[in-house]
Amino acid sequence: MTAKIYGHRGAMGERPENTLAGFIHARSLGVTGIETDVVMTQDLVPVLHHDAILPDGRCIKSMKASELPEHIPILAEVLRELPDLEWLLEVKSDPAKPEQTHPPALIVTRVLAELTEMDWSRLRIWAFNWEVLHEVGKQAPGLRRGCFTGNRTDIEAERDRWLGPAFAGEDIAHGLAAHGVQSRGAFHAMWSAAEIARAHALGLEVFACFVNETADFNRLNPLVDGVITDYPSRFLPS
Repeated sequence: MTAKIYGHRGAMGERPENTLAGFIHARSLGVTGIETDVVMTQDLVPVLHHDAILPDGRCIKSMKASELPEHIPILAEVLRELPDLEWLLEVKSDPAKPEQTHPPALIVTRVLAELTEMDWSRLRIWAFNWEVLHEVGKQAPGLRRGCFTGNRTDIEAERDRWLGPAFAGEDIAHGLAAHGVQSRGAFHAMWSAAEIARAHALGLEVFACFVNETADFNRLNPLVDGVITDYPSRFLPS
């Protein structure tokens, strides 16, 4: 088995993150796809940006798409420009900061509206927030879902924050599989060979995040389904 290579926010170690130029650069290197972040403007336009708040303090939720800095791409335009890539679209939504983003159901509805012309075999919707993934399952049951879990998600407080009561008392991997999620992503150091095998036995795809060093890549490449990296040029033939 050889892992697929996905550029993190395009190729954020090599080009400005979440920009069309960064996505095009990643494609030129031969990546399978891109992992990027989706937030939504005041006028309900899904755009690609990691943080809900801009460096100048403005909240994207409170801005029209026409008011955003020029480098922030619109989801629909990027998908039209690069339809040949796979896309891991992480919908940004923090249950602890609901004022910063639109409600998950609305974001999912608007994102799905931009995907009608896409080949869904090239798409996965990802989130840390279980409410987002639950909405995707309701609104588009044929679309693959992936759950990112952070370094502390298995600690009770963090698990409750992101996954809520649906996972109370449940082992995360078993819970994701039982709720119909197809993929789990986590920081590369969290993935041991045993944990990878366990996830695969439950039917979950395994994605290792922030794999930027050769030693980490060599350990994980034969085992995981996908590697998400800031430096795709390090792991693809020139």
